[in-house]
Amino acid sequence: MTLTDYEAEDWFGLDWTKWTRLDPDNGQLSSVSSTPGVYRVRHPEKDGLEYIGETGRTRGRVRALARECHRDVMPYRDPHTAAPCLWAVRDATGPGLEISITTPDWAENVHRRKGLEAALIAVHRRKTGESPTANFGRIIAGYKQSSYSKDDVRGGPLDPNETEPNSDSGVGPLPWEQADAVASSEWMGLDWSKPFQLRDRLDASPSDTGLYRIWREDEAPPLTYVGESSNLPRRLYNHENEFGSNALISYVARPNLNAQHKRLEIETELIGAHYLAHEQPPTEQFG
Repeated sequence: MTLTDYEAEDWFGLDWTKWTRLDPDNGQLSSVSSTPGVYRVRHPEKDGLEYIGETGRTRGRVRALARECHRDVMPYRDPHTAAPCLWAVRDATGPGLEISITTPDWAENVHRRKGLEAALIAVHRRKTGESPTANFGRIIAGYKQSSYSKDDVRGGPLDPNETEPNSDSGVGPLPWEQADAVASSEWMGLDWSKPFQLRDRLDASPSDTGLYRIWREDEAPPLTYVGESSNLPRRLYNHENEFGSNALISYVARPNLNAQHKRLEIETELIGAHYLAHEQPPTEQFG
């Protein structure tokens, strides 16, 4: 299995299509399978991948993304949240976006498919030191992000004195120490709190910003859920109703994760590491 070569046709032991232009005029996109799958986008003039995504309807999703990336103006964040950033990459770097797709039979299982997406992002982060450019709702420097269509705000190039919060750099990968020990106090090189039951969340006094993992006694591994929040006390209150007061939780404070895309990067990396260790994401991660 090729883990580190994110452009290879056998990346992660999967059967990927050859790279082809992400262009609405590319007839090869019409022959893409309509079954569920995972796809990756690159620009040959840049290192690393620009995007990793998953979908239940591959052909339609890929063709729609190609159209959005080639609009005369930056598209909205719907129907594809990565389209504004990929549009900006094309505008700044020039045409040349390419796509490669895999549609394994088991991709119909949405839980496993989303777990694979997280694992691919995690492996990419570990190899390159950063996330794919357009994941987590980000935009590249020099551009303003579009809104969703209901708010009717188009993004585009910024003036020299303007800034955009979503272009703030992400955070680097975790140390990947004890990556297989998902219930360890040092999982992925982080300093996790001692486990406590959700009913005791107030006594545990969790920090405001950080990451957390939930499991049920005698059932881990695998974990039940991995999450992130800028308000852990409130999030854990909601989770007590969802997972039950007896569920165990452990958290790690990360005040440097001061933007949602930064927290999502690390949350996804943890989910991906869990997938690599146990061939599945946490059991209730995706509903």
